[in-house]
Amino acid sequence: MKLYRLTGLALLVPLSMAGQQVSDDDFRFANANPAFASNQGPRVCIDEGHHNFHTADGRYKPFADLLRGDGYTVAGFSGAFTDEDLAGCGLLVIANPLAEENVTDWSYPHPSAFAKEEIRELMVWIRAGGRLLLFADHAPIAGAARDLGAVLGLVMIDAYVDAVPGATDVFQVSDGTLRPHRILEGRAPFERVNSVTTFTGQAVQITGGWTPLFVFGPEAVARISLSQVFQDGAFAEWPQFPVGGWVHGAVREWDRGRMVFLGEAAMCSAQVSGEERYPMGMNHPEAPQNAQFCLSVVRWLTGVLDR
Repeated sequence: MKLYRLTGLALLVPLSMAGQQVSDDDFRFANANPAFASNQGPRVCIDEGHHNFHTADGRYKPFADLLRGDGYTVAGFSGAFTDEDLAGCGLLVIANPLAEENVTDWSYPHPSAFAKEEIRELMVWIRAGGRLLLFADHAPIAGAARDLGAVLGLVMIDAYVDAVPGATDVFQVSDGTLRPHRILEGRAPFERVNSVTTFTGQAVQITGGWTPLFVFGPEAVARISLSQVFQDGAFAEWPQFPVGGWVHGAVREWDRGRMVFLGEAAMCSAQVSGEERYPMGMNHPEAPQNAQFCLSVVRWLTGVLDR
């Protein structure tokens, strides 16, 4: 398969290239007004116990550093989700989990990354006041998160979705694909977000109390990877169908808890790939407001934007 378009997981390129997708240690965000003094903010736990593609010391280090620069304390969370361990988290971030059998083999089926006990514990924790930021990318990640999503009120499609095939996926307030929310307003005019760029993810249908944040426009297309079914499945033959109006990101307040779901994870990373050091995420030239958006998401989840 010869595709050079990079996505949040680099899953449209051969497996041997995925290892070239690394954190951009040169990325910096100029935070003019941190929400907390250094290490005085809530504790952010970044899941590392479910074969996650993004971890606090790995491809999500720029995201962890972004939060540390705002005064949050950030730590990896390597165990199973239990009530006792979740109690120590002011915010839990789950970024692109995988079932063990799909770590090196992305062929279908894509089973859940979570045990049923963990899903139950998460649901109880959230409703009692927990805060969850869930990134679940395209296949096979959507499959790995699908059972958790169902419990939370999200119907996930285990495919690859492009907002505009062949172009960078930019969601904008001006065209209605980025919907109004307190997150976009920030605390001051200089924190207002008008556009967010993503790098190929998944689409969902929302139920219950979810409010859409990113909505796909009429050109959006979902594709099923034949290469994850047949070894010689050519890209031109991938089944595809329209998903205009489907959701790419959403927010929900559930009893005392809060959740944000984002259907693509690279948007809050800063990565480089290959010898050309192709940028992807907050460091991408077409993503000038991504870092502010990612920071504002965490601020809304942790109540900073309620002040």
